[in-house]
Amino acid sequence: MLKTTKQLRNEEKIINILKDLVFHSYEEVKDEDVLLCLDCCDVDLAVAVSSHFEFQAAIKENYELDDFGEILDVDEYHHLICELHDYFVELHKESGLFDFFPEGEYTVNGEKRISDSEILAPKGRFYAPFDDALKK
Repeated sequence: MLKTTKQLRNEEKIINILKDLVFHSYEEVKDEDVLLCLDCCDVDLAVAVSSHFEFQAAIKENYELDDFGEILDVDEYHHLICELHDYFVELHKESGLFDFFPEGEYTVNGEKRISDSEILAPKGRFYAPFDDALKK
């Protein structure tokens, strides 16, 4: 369930699009040794939907549009995108497709290290949020 300040007419449609985007992002990186920094915007909804016409159309269903089909209340739109971004990140964490590494202390090759960022990685590829923490 989405928690947004704006009541969405098509919440289920938007959720399904976001879930599909998470699955496709996993498909793109599942065979790569990649770490995605959540604090560095490696997972960014605005980038993911910048040319996703189905998502754009679904969002526009919730707004009054001008004569050119553009959303009139731009501030409310930006606020909604920020809220959806938070949900998008949570979907990544909870999808079961990615391992989530919170900030904290990890042991890598016998050495204690601190991660100052929240990190995602394709499921099962890393045991800690560092490039040299690959599972063998």
